[in-house]
Amino acid sequence: MKLPPIEWIEKMIRINSTTYQSNEELVRFLVPLLTETGLKVEEQVVIENGVRFKNLIAYTHTLDTPDLLVFNTHLDTVDPGDHGQWTKTQGNPFQATRLRDRIYGLGTADVKLDFLCKIWAARLAKPWKRPFALVGTYGEERGLIGIQELFKLKKFKPRYALVGEPSNLELIYAHKGHLIFTVAVPLLVDAKETQVSKKKWKGVSAHSSTPDLGDNALLKGLTDIFKRGYGITHLSAGTNFNKIPDSCEALLVADQNETTRMIFKLIQFLEDLRHDFKSRKDPRFSPSTSCLSLNQAITHSDHIEFVFDIRTLPDVNHERLEKKVRDGIAKFGAEVTQVTSDASLRGQKNSRFLVQASRALKACGVKPVLKTKATSTEAAIYQSHGASAIVFGPGISVGNAHRPNEYNSFKQMEVATRFYTQFLKTPWVEA
Repeated sequence: MKLPPIEWIEKMIRINSTTYQSNEELVRFLVPLLTETGLKVEEQVVIENGVRFKNLIAYTHTLDTPDLLVFNTHLDTVDPGDHGQWTKTQGNPFQATRLRDRIYGLGTADVKLDFLCKIWAARLAKPWKRPFALVGTYGEERGLIGIQELFKLKKFKPRYALVGEPSNLELIYAHKGHLIFTVAVPLLVDAKETQVSKKKWKGVSAHSSTPDLGDNALLKGLTDIFKRGYGITHLSAGTNFNKIPDSCEALLVADQNETTRMIFKLIQFLEDLRHDFKSRKDPRFSPSTSCLSLNQAITHSDHIEFVFDIRTLPDVNHERLEKKVRDGIAKFGAEVTQVTSDASLRGQKNSRFLVQASRALKACGVKPVLKTKATSTEAAIYQSHGASAIVFGPGISVGNAHRPNEYNSFKQMEVATRFYTQFLKTPWVEA
Protein backbone atom coordinates (compact mmCIF):
# COMPACT_ATOMS: atom_id res chain seq x y z
CA MET A 1 0.00 0.00 0.00
CA LYS A 2 1.14 3.53 -0.77
CA LEU A 3 -0.58 5.05 2.27
CA PRO A 4 -1.05 4.12 5.93
CA PRO A 5 -4.08 1.85 6.46
CA ILE A 6 -7.41 3.67 6.68
CA GLU A 7 -7.95 2.00 10.08
CA TRP A 8 -4.89 3.84 11.38
CA ILE A 9 -6.14 7.12 9.95
CA GLU A 10 -9.61 6.79 11.46
CA LYS A 11 -8.24 5.82 14.88
CA MET A 12 -5.68 8.65 14.83
CA ILE A 13 -8.41 11.25 14.29
CA ARG A 14 -10.88 9.58 16.66
CA ILE A 15 -8.52 9.97 19.63
CA ASN A 16 -8.95 13.45 21.10
CA SER A 17 -5.53 15.07 21.54
CA THR A 18 -6.49 18.72 21.91
CA THR A 19 -3.53 20.54 23.32
CA TYR A 20 -4.54 20.93 26.99
CA GLN A 21 -5.74 17.32 27.24
CA SER A 22 -3.42 14.39 28.01
CA ASN A 23 -2.13 12.65 24.89
CA GLU A 24 -1.48 9.31 26.62
CA GLU A 25 -4.23 7.48 24.73
CA LEU A 26 -2.77 8.56 21.40
CA VAL A 27 0.73 7.51 22.45
CA ARG A 28 -0.61 4.08 23.53
CA PHE A 29 -2.03 3.66 20.03
CA LEU A 30 1.20 4.69 18.30
CA VAL A 31 3.79 2.74 20.33
CA PRO A 32 2.92 -0.71 18.86
CA LEU A 33 3.00 0.73 15.33
CA LEU A 34 6.52 2.00 15.96
CA THR A 35 7.86 -1.14 17.63
CA GLU A 36 6.40 -3.29 14.84
CA THR A 37 8.31 -1.05 12.42
CA GLY A 38 11.53 -2.14 14.12
CA LEU A 39 12.31 1.07 15.97
CA LYS A 40 13.44 1.54 19.55
CA VAL A 41 10.83 3.55 21.45
CA GLU A 42 11.12 5.94 24.39
CA GLU A 43 8.50 8.08 26.10
CA GLN A 44 9.28 11.31 27.92
CA VAL A 45 6.62 11.97 30.56
CA VAL A 46 5.87 15.54 31.62
CA ILE A 47 3.25 16.35 34.26
CA GLU A 48 1.59 19.77 34.09
CA ASN A 49 -0.94 20.66 36.79
CA GLY A 50 -1.60 16.98 37.40
CA VAL A 51 -2.08 16.16 33.70
CA ARG A 52 0.30 13.67 32.07
CA PHE A 53 1.72 14.48 28.65
CA LYS A 54 4.20 12.50 26.60
CA ASN A 55 6.79 13.10 23.95
CA LEU A 56 7.25 10.02 21.80
CA ILE A 57 10.68 9.16 20.38
CA ALA A 58 11.37 6.19 18.07
CA TYR A 59 14.84 5.72 16.59
CA THR A 60 17.24 3.39 14.82
CA HIS A 61 20.61 3.90 16.54
CA THR A 62 21.02 6.34 19.42
CA LEU A 63 19.73 9.86 19.98
CA ASP A 64 23.23 11.33 19.86
CA THR A 65 24.28 9.51 16.69
CA PRO A 66 26.29 11.81 14.38
CA ASP A 67 24.22 13.16 11.48
CA LEU A 68 20.96 12.10 13.16
CA LEU A 69 17.94 13.00 11.02
CA VAL A 70 14.70 13.70 12.89
CA PHE A 71 11.22 13.51 11.39
CA ASN A 72 9.19 15.63 13.83
CA THR A 73 5.39 15.87 14.06
CA HIS A 74 3.31 17.43 16.84
CA LEU A 75 0.52 15.16 18.04
CA ASP A 76 -1.74 17.80 19.59
CA THR A 77 -4.43 19.91 17.93
CA VAL A 78 -6.26 23.11 18.72
CA ASP A 79 -9.73 22.94 20.25
CA PRO A 80 -12.31 22.19 17.52
CA GLY A 81 -14.59 25.05 18.54
CA ASP A 82 -18.29 24.82 17.73
CA HIS A 83 -18.93 21.20 16.67
CA GLY A 84 -21.96 22.32 14.72
CA GLN A 85 -19.72 24.04 12.18
CA TRP A 86 -18.07 20.72 11.27
CA THR A 87 -20.61 20.03 8.55
CA LYS A 88 -18.39 17.61 6.60
CA THR A 89 -18.08 15.28 9.61
CA GLN A 90 -21.72 15.33 10.75
CA GLY A 91 -20.93 17.64 13.64
CA ASN A 92 -18.16 15.42 15.02
CA PRO A 93 -14.64 16.80 14.42
CA PHE A 94 -13.15 13.49 15.65
CA GLN A 95 -14.89 11.43 12.97
CA ALA A 96 -12.58 10.99 9.98
CA THR A 97 -14.79 11.39 6.93
CA ARG A 98 -13.75 10.51 3.39
CA LEU A 99 -15.03 12.47 0.40
CA ARG A 100 -13.31 11.68 -2.90
CA ASP A 101 -9.63 12.69 -2.50
CA ARG A 102 -10.20 14.38 0.85
CA ILE A 103 -10.21 13.17 4.43
CA TYR A 104 -11.94 15.56 6.87
CA GLY A 105 -11.45 15.83 10.62
CA LEU A 106 -9.54 17.67 13.34
CA GLY A 107 -5.82 17.02 12.88
CA THR A 108 -6.02 15.64 9.35
CA ALA A 109 -3.86 18.48 8.02
CA ASP A 110 -2.51 20.00 11.23
CA VAL A 111 -0.85 17.63 11.63
CA LYS A 112 -1.55 14.18 13.09
CA LEU A 113 -1.79 12.20 9.86
CA ASP A 114 1.69 13.34 8.88
CA PHE A 115 3.06 11.15 11.68
CA LEU A 116 1.35 8.09 10.20
CA CYS A 117 2.86 8.88 6.80
CA LYS A 118 6.29 8.88 8.44
CA ILE A 119 5.73 5.56 10.20
CA TRP A 120 4.57 4.01 6.94
CA ALA A 121 7.56 5.48 5.10
CA ALA A 122 9.90 3.95 7.68
CA ARG A 123 8.42 0.54 6.88
CA LEU A 124 8.70 1.05 3.13
CA ALA A 125 12.28 2.36 3.31
CA LYS A 126 13.96 -0.75 4.73
CA PRO A 127 16.85 -1.33 4.70
CA TRP A 128 17.49 2.12 6.15
CA LYS A 129 20.47 4.02 4.75
CA ARG A 130 20.85 6.63 7.48
CA PRO A 131 20.26 6.99 11.25
CA PHE A 132 16.93 8.65 12.00
CA ALA A 133 14.32 9.24 14.67
CA LEU A 134 10.57 9.79 14.51
CA VAL A 135 9.49 12.30 17.13
CA GLY A 136 5.89 13.02 18.18
CA THR A 137 5.54 16.00 20.50
CA TYR A 138 2.85 17.37 22.77
CA GLY A 139 1.91 21.00 23.40
CA GLU A 140 2.98 22.56 20.10
CA GLU A 141 -0.31 24.43 19.80
CA ARG A 142 0.26 26.24 23.09
CA GLY A 143 3.76 27.53 22.63
CA LEU A 144 5.99 24.71 21.30
CA ILE A 145 6.10 23.27 24.84
CA GLY A 146 6.85 19.63 24.09
CA ILE A 147 9.88 20.08 21.86
CA GLN A 148 11.46 22.39 24.42
CA GLU A 149 11.03 19.67 27.06
CA LEU A 150 12.56 17.12 24.71
CA PHE A 151 15.74 19.13 24.35
CA LYS A 152 16.20 18.91 28.11
CA LEU A 153 17.32 15.35 27.38
CA LYS A 154 21.03 15.96 26.98
CA LYS A 155 21.42 12.88 24.78
CA PHE A 156 19.04 14.29 22.12
CA LYS A 157 21.38 15.83 19.54
CA PRO A 158 19.86 15.91 16.04
CA ARG A 159 21.77 17.45 13.17
CA TYR A 160 18.87 17.64 10.72
CA ALA A 161 15.14 18.07 11.35
CA LEU A 162 12.25 17.74 8.94
CA VAL A 163 9.35 19.28 10.84
CA GLY A 164 5.82 18.30 9.87
CA GLU A 165 3.30 21.05 9.18
CA PRO A 166 0.81 21.39 6.31
CA SER A 167 2.91 23.05 3.61
CA ASN A 168 1.09 21.95 0.44
CA LEU A 169 4.21 19.83 -0.28
CA GLU A 170 6.36 22.95 -0.43
CA LEU A 171 9.73 23.09 1.31
CA ILE A 172 9.66 25.81 3.96
CA TYR A 173 13.09 27.25 4.69
CA ALA A 174 12.07 30.30 6.76
CA HIS A 175 9.12 31.38 8.89
CA LYS A 176 7.96 34.20 11.14
CA GLY A 177 8.52 34.52 14.86
CA HIS A 178 5.72 34.53 17.42
CA LEU A 179 4.96 36.63 20.49
CA ILE A 180 1.98 35.80 22.73
CA PHE A 181 0.80 38.40 25.26
CA THR A 182 -1.59 37.91 28.17
CA VAL A 183 -3.06 41.17 29.49
CA ALA A 184 -5.12 41.76 32.65
CA VAL A 185 -7.68 44.58 32.63
CA PRO A 186 -9.07 45.29 36.13
CA LEU A 187 -12.76 44.42 36.51
CA LEU A 188 -14.24 47.54 38.12
CA VAL A 189 -17.97 46.94 38.46
CA ASP A 190 -20.49 48.79 40.61
CA ALA A 191 -22.79 46.22 42.19
CA LYS A 192 -25.66 48.71 41.97
CA GLU A 193 -25.52 48.86 38.18
CA THR A 194 -28.50 47.37 36.41
CA GLN A 195 -27.67 44.50 34.07
CA VAL A 196 -29.00 45.04 30.59
CA SER A 197 -28.63 41.71 28.88
CA LYS A 198 -26.54 38.83 27.76
CA LYS A 199 -25.35 39.25 24.17
CA LYS A 200 -23.62 36.90 21.76
CA TRP A 201 -21.75 37.41 18.51
CA LYS A 202 -20.69 34.87 15.90
CA GLY A 203 -17.64 34.96 13.67
CA VAL A 204 -15.50 32.64 11.56
CA SER A 205 -12.39 30.98 12.97
CA ALA A 206 -9.03 31.04 11.20
CA HIS A 207 -5.38 30.62 12.06
CA SER A 208 -4.09 33.73 13.81
CA SER A 209 -1.20 33.95 11.32
CA THR A 210 -3.76 34.93 8.66
CA PRO A 211 -6.34 36.93 10.64
CA ASP A 212 -7.93 38.49 7.56
CA LEU A 213 -9.20 35.04 6.53
CA GLY A 214 -11.43 34.91 9.61
CA ASP A 215 -14.15 37.06 11.12
CA ASN A 216 -13.12 37.90 14.68
CA ALA A 217 -16.18 37.52 16.93
CA LEU A 218 -14.40 39.20 19.86
CA LEU A 219 -13.60 42.34 17.88
CA LYS A 220 -17.09 42.29 16.41
CA GLY A 221 -18.61 42.13 19.89
CA LEU A 222 -16.40 44.86 21.35
CA THR A 223 -17.09 47.16 18.40
CA ASP A 224 -20.82 46.72 18.97
CA ILE A 225 -20.49 47.34 22.71
CA PHE A 226 -18.43 50.51 22.25
CA LYS A 227 -20.84 51.81 19.62
CA ARG A 228 -23.87 51.33 21.89
CA GLY A 229 -22.18 52.75 24.99
CA TYR A 230 -22.71 49.68 27.16
CA GLY A 231 -20.56 48.62 30.08
CA ILE A 232 -18.98 45.17 30.36
CA THR A 233 -19.28 43.02 33.49
CA HIS A 234 -18.36 39.69 31.90
CA LEU A 235 -16.68 38.80 28.61
CA SER A 236 -15.82 35.43 27.10
CA ALA A 237 -14.36 34.58 23.68
CA GLY A 238 -11.92 32.21 22.02
CA THR A 239 -10.58 28.74 22.79
CA ASN A 240 -6.92 29.05 21.84
CA PHE A 241 -4.26 31.76 21.77
CA ASN A 242 -3.49 31.15 18.08
CA LYS A 243 -6.99 30.89 16.67
CA ILE A 244 -9.43 33.63 15.61
CA PRO A 245 -12.46 33.38 17.96
CA ASP A 246 -15.67 32.31 16.25
CA SER A 247 -17.93 33.28 19.16
CA CYS A 248 -18.11 35.96 21.84
CA GLU A 249 -20.44 36.37 24.80
CA ALA A 250 -20.87 39.32 27.19
CA LEU A 251 -22.92 40.46 30.16
CA LEU A 252 -23.64 44.17 29.84
CA VAL A 253 -24.88 47.11 31.89
CA ALA A 254 -26.58 50.23 30.60
CA ASP A 255 -23.73 52.68 31.06
CA GLN A 256 -20.11 52.41 30.03
CA ASN A 257 -17.93 51.64 33.06
CA GLU A 258 -14.22 52.14 33.73
CA THR A 259 -13.38 48.57 32.72
CA THR A 260 -14.98 49.09 29.33
CA ARG A 261 -13.11 52.35 28.81
CA MET A 262 -9.81 50.58 29.58
CA ILE A 263 -10.68 47.80 27.12
CA PHE A 264 -11.40 50.44 24.49
CA LYS A 265 -7.92 51.91 25.08
CA LEU A 266 -6.41 48.43 24.75
CA ILE A 267 -8.14 47.86 21.42
CA GLN A 268 -7.03 51.27 20.17
CA PHE A 269 -3.45 50.52 21.20
CA LEU A 270 -3.53 47.22 19.31
CA GLU A 271 -4.95 48.95 16.24
CA ASP A 272 -2.10 51.47 16.35
CA LEU A 273 0.39 48.59 16.52
CA ARG A 274 -1.24 46.97 13.48
CA HIS A 275 -0.90 50.23 11.60
CA ASP A 276 2.78 50.51 12.53
CA PHE A 277 3.45 46.99 11.26
CA LYS A 278 2.27 47.97 7.77
CA SER A 279 5.34 50.16 7.26
CA ARG A 280 7.70 47.18 7.31
CA LYS A 281 7.32 44.48 4.66
CA ASP A 282 9.14 41.34 3.56
CA PRO A 283 7.81 40.16 0.18
CA ARG A 284 8.96 36.59 0.87
CA PHE A 285 6.05 36.18 3.29
CA SER A 286 2.28 36.17 3.00
CA PRO A 287 1.06 38.28 4.73
CA SER A 288 4.13 40.40 4.00
CA THR A 289 4.02 42.29 7.32
CA SER A 290 4.05 41.34 10.98
CA CYS A 291 0.47 40.49 12.00
CA LEU A 292 -1.46 40.96 15.25
CA SER A 293 -4.57 39.06 16.30
CA LEU A 294 -6.76 39.35 19.43
CA ASN A 295 -7.78 35.77 20.18
CA GLN A 296 -9.17 35.29 23.69
CA ALA A 297 -11.08 37.00 26.50
CA ILE A 298 -11.55 35.26 29.86
CA THR A 299 -13.32 36.82 32.85
CA HIS A 300 -11.91 36.24 36.35
CA SER A 301 -13.19 37.49 39.70
CA ASP A 302 -11.20 40.73 39.63
CA HIS A 303 -10.05 41.17 36.02
CA ILE A 304 -10.68 40.31 32.39
CA GLU A 305 -7.81 38.52 30.70
CA PHE A 306 -7.07 39.15 27.03
CA VAL A 307 -4.69 37.11 24.89
CA PHE A 308 -3.29 38.41 21.62
CA ASP A 309 -0.41 37.26 19.47
CA ILE A 310 1.96 38.88 17.00
CA ARG A 311 3.55 37.04 14.06
CA THR A 312 6.83 38.85 13.55
CA LEU A 313 9.03 39.16 10.49
CA PRO A 314 12.48 37.59 11.07
CA ASP A 315 14.23 40.96 11.49
CA VAL A 316 11.92 42.16 14.30
CA ASN A 317 13.62 42.45 17.69
CA HIS A 318 11.33 40.65 20.16
CA GLU A 319 12.79 42.31 23.27
CA ARG A 320 12.22 45.83 21.93
CA LEU A 321 8.71 45.00 20.74
CA GLU A 322 7.82 43.42 24.09
CA LYS A 323 8.99 46.54 25.94
CA LYS A 324 6.94 48.75 23.63
CA VAL A 325 3.83 46.68 24.31
CA ARG A 326 4.38 46.55 28.08
CA ASP A 327 4.95 50.30 28.33
CA GLY A 328 2.01 51.16 26.10
CA ILE A 329 -0.47 48.96 27.97
CA ALA A 330 0.70 50.13 31.40
CA LYS A 331 -0.19 53.73 30.50
CA PHE A 332 -3.94 53.07 30.79
CA GLY A 333 -3.89 50.89 33.91
CA ALA A 334 -3.79 47.40 32.41
CA GLU A 335 -0.91 44.96 32.88
CA VAL A 336 0.93 42.45 30.72
CA THR A 337 1.03 39.35 32.95
CA GLN A 338 2.70 36.86 30.63
CA VAL A 339 4.72 36.85 27.41
CA THR A 340 5.77 33.84 25.36
CA SER A 341 8.34 34.31 22.61
CA ASP A 342 9.11 31.86 19.80
CA ALA A 343 11.94 32.61 17.41
CA SER A 344 11.71 32.79 13.65
CA LEU A 345 13.28 30.21 11.34
CA ARG A 346 16.13 31.79 9.39
CA GLY A 347 17.05 29.25 6.75
CA GLN A 348 18.96 29.58 3.51
CA LYS A 349 17.80 28.43 0.08
CA ASN A 350 21.20 26.93 -0.71
CA SER A 351 21.70 24.94 2.51
CA ARG A 352 22.96 21.36 2.16
CA PHE A 353 19.87 19.99 3.86
CA LEU A 354 17.48 21.89 1.61
CA VAL A 355 19.37 20.71 -1.47
CA GLN A 356 19.02 17.11 -0.26
CA ALA A 357 15.31 17.60 0.38
CA SER A 358 14.83 19.10 -3.08
CA ARG A 359 16.53 16.09 -4.66
CA ALA A 360 14.31 13.69 -2.72
CA LEU A 361 11.17 15.55 -3.77
CA LYS A 362 12.31 15.64 -7.39
CA ALA A 363 12.86 11.87 -7.24
CA CYS A 364 9.15 11.59 -6.37
CA GLY A 365 8.22 13.40 -9.58
CA VAL A 366 7.42 16.67 -7.82
CA LYS A 367 9.08 19.96 -8.73
CA PRO A 368 10.58 21.43 -5.54
CA VAL A 369 9.05 24.75 -4.49
CA LEU A 370 10.90 26.71 -1.81
CA LYS A 371 8.70 28.94 0.32
CA THR A 372 8.36 30.81 3.61
CA LYS A 373 5.62 30.37 6.21
CA ALA A 374 3.62 32.90 8.22
CA THR A 375 3.34 30.69 11.31
CA SER A 376 5.94 29.68 13.87
CA THR A 377 6.96 26.03 14.19
CA GLU A 378 9.15 23.63 16.12
CA ALA A 379 11.75 24.01 13.35
CA ALA A 380 12.99 27.20 15.03
CA ILE A 381 13.64 25.25 18.26
CA TYR A 382 15.69 22.68 16.36
CA GLN A 383 17.63 25.48 14.69
CA SER A 384 18.34 27.14 18.04
CA HIS A 385 19.95 23.85 19.16
CA GLY A 386 22.25 23.72 16.15
CA ALA A 387 20.25 21.55 13.73
CA SER A 388 19.44 22.39 10.12
CA ALA A 389 15.65 22.47 9.88
CA ILE A 390 13.01 22.46 7.14
CA VAL A 391 9.21 22.47 7.42
CA PHE A 392 7.27 20.14 5.13
CA GLY A 393 4.02 18.23 5.08
CA PRO A 394 0.92 17.23 3.14
CA GLY A 395 -2.15 19.43 3.23
CA ILE A 396 -3.01 23.10 3.01
CA SER A 397 -2.52 25.43 5.97
CA VAL A 398 -3.95 28.78 4.92
CA GLY A 399 -7.74 28.82 5.12
CA ASN A 400 -7.80 25.22 6.36
CA ALA A 401 -5.90 24.74 9.63
CA HIS A 402 -7.61 25.89 12.84
CA ARG A 403 -10.99 25.96 11.10
CA PRO A 404 -14.03 23.67 10.93
CA ASN A 405 -13.98 21.10 8.12
CA GLU A 406 -10.19 20.85 8.17
CA TYR A 407 -9.08 18.30 5.58
CA ASN A 408 -6.11 16.67 3.92
CA SER A 409 -5.59 15.18 0.48
CA PHE A 410 -4.89 11.48 -0.03
CA LYS A 411 -2.80 12.37 -3.07
CA GLN A 412 -0.64 14.74 -1.06
CA MET A 413 -0.31 12.21 1.76
CA GLU A 414 0.88 9.65 -0.79
CA VAL A 415 3.50 12.05 -2.17
CA ALA A 416 4.66 12.93 1.34
CA THR A 417 5.02 9.24 2.20
CA ARG A 418 7.11 8.68 -0.94
CA PHE A 419 9.23 11.72 -0.08
CA TYR A 420 9.93 10.47 3.44
CA THR A 421 10.68 7.01 2.07
CA GLN A 422 13.12 8.45 -0.45
CA PHE A 423 14.87 10.40 2.29
CA LEU A 424 15.37 7.28 4.42
CA LYS A 425 16.53 5.10 1.52
CA THR A 426 19.16 7.59 0.40
CA PRO A 427 22.50 7.70 2.25
CA TRP A 428 23.75 11.15 3.18
CA VAL A 429 26.07 12.65 0.59
CA GLU A 430 27.66 16.05 0.25
CA ALA A 431 25.40 18.51 -1.60
